Amino acid sequence: MSQRPTTARAAPTPPPGGATSAERVEWIVGLDADPVRRNLLITQCYHDLSAGLARRLGGENANWCTFATWASRTAGGFIRDEEVPAAFREVLVGSPRLTAAVARANRALAWIHADASIHDDKVLEVARKIVHEVGELITAGNLAVFSELGPLFSRTIAALEEDTDGAAVERVAATLSEGESGRGGQTLLRRALTGYAAARRTEDPHQRAELMLLANARIGLHEQIRLQPYIAGSIDAPVRLALFDTVDEVAACLPRGTRLLSKGVLRAAVFGAANEAKRHWEELCTRELMTLHLPGETLVLGRSLRAPASQPLYPPLLDPVDDPEALGFLKEHHALGPDRVGSAAVNWTRLADRMRYIIDLFRSRQLHRPLQSPPFTAEQQRQLAAGLPVTGRL
Repeated sequence: MSQRPTTARAAPTPPPGGATSAERVEWIVGLDADPVRRNLLITQCYHDLSAGLARRLGGENANWCTFATWASRTAGGFIRDEEVPAAFREVLVGSPRLTAAVARANRALAWIHADASIHDDKVLEVARKIVHEVGELITAGNLAVFSELGPLFSRTIAALEEDTDGAAVERVAATLSEGESGRGGQTLLRRALTGYAAARRTEDPHQRAELMLLANARIGLHEQIRLQPYIAGSIDAPVRLALFDTVDEVAACLPRGTRLLSKGVLRAAVFGAANEAKRHWEELCTRELMTLHLPGETLVLGRSLRAPASQPLYPPLLDPVDDPEALGFLKEHHALGPDRVGSAAVNWTRLADRMRYIIDLFRSRQLHRPLQSPPFTAEQQRQLAAGLPVTGRL
């Protein structure tokens, strides 16, 4: 990603309290004026929450916040950077079909009105508009999940400090509302917290790993249900409609008597180009939105999950999974045995496709130590904590 500083504005002073305190989480959520910096702080806070949970649940197993750290960091590349807009502009301007369509449209315009034409900047404006709208969706989704789960994990860490039998965590779980995640309920989160508490109580490493996997997967399902409108909106961005809107804007500038004819001619001329632009956008989404950057590896979510370097796909503690409840959850989401039809998410807008991949990812990397490393260098963390522009590769 870009080497330029993320922001140059003076940052608000964080509140007193620890890195995982409720006050700090609330402060991060409230940074509406600086979404780029807020994303960096969300990413760092997820890591702090992950470390806080690991100290109390056992550091060998990744928890949900461990995975959320890297998902938020990956999302930040789209929120702050110019590489994706530049890539989309490049494929639009460099597309032979689009270039030919614009040339046909301009020939038709010249016949209708000598001074009318579609310039490259009109096409680039489409790219800017779409990328801006998608960036806003990703920003909103990142914030929506953190706003709900950040405070919850802050309270969970505090509860884990109260006792060793998990009773305090059970009390936190009891404050969550019953009901389906898609209707505002938090039953999946309640069951996940009780799973974390049970994992803390057991001394059997295999059982603890299974309980952690099931808890992580339940939180992941809740999160993905919450994210559904943001993900679908991003990948299904109205690229074709945006090009037709550009045609309508050009036609609206022509004399009244030629507008209707011009609009019809122009829409016919760019029809193929609109389909081409949509195809380019979907390919870009596959490459950029459906990519997860982890320590030492980059996963393409449209391809089946591969094993970590020099390791099996699943760690021995999770192969096999034989806890009945965990086994049932994996089977329900086609992520186990003969039901595992390949973890690749063929259509990332479909919740079922995403969950199959995510559960496989959680199981494969749950005991992968590199995931628990910090997302930023020590210098970047210092800059972030001091409210300075964050420099270097992000």
